[in-house]
Amino acid sequence: MEGHSTFRPQEAQRLNDVRRLQNQVSEQDLARLLALRGDENVVDLGSGTGFYTDRIAGLTTGTVYALELQPEMNDLYRERGLPANVRLVLGDLTALSLEPASADVACSIATWHEIGGKLDLPGLVRILRPRGKLVLIDWRRDAESWESGPPKDLRSTKEEVVEVLAPHFVVSPAENLGRFMFAVAAARS
Repeated sequence: MEGHSTFRPQEAQRLNDVRRLQNQVSEQDLARLLALRGDENVVDLGSGTGFYTDRIAGLTTGTVYALELQPEMNDLYRERGLPANVRLVLGDLTALSLEPASADVACSIATWHEIGGKLDLPGLVRILRPRGKLVLIDWRRDAESWESGPPKDLRSTKEEVVEVLAPHFVVSPAENLGRFMFAVAAARS
């Protein structure tokens, strides 16, 4: 992904800030949105240094694929220590290459804006099992949410994300999370 493959160490360290649980998505909201039984395979799309991946791994005994474009992020995650059920995968969210029907759930937290909404949706449908689910969380583009996060021109509205997902997924009502984020949950159609 051009423009998004440059490793920025200061950004990597910021990704491990526990304040993300207050300003982005809390552990409770993550668990509620994922609604895991406890044995699903999950793909964390854009796992970074594994901050949320660790929390997802604690919700399932299945494999959690930490998909990340930047090898340096995977290195930092590996150095920090991986949960036993996490597998690091080097890959591009705009051209997914995981095995077909390898996951029950895919989750994207604060990566939609990084890839300009160019998530490989046909590829995602291919890697999700029947009745597979996608949970997409990102920064809102409304005036109340501009004090934190990426520039507003990189953000989308939840309605725009629903429109992009609709040809590939059955989308549930989108919701705002806290002051800055939105969440869209969708099932494979």
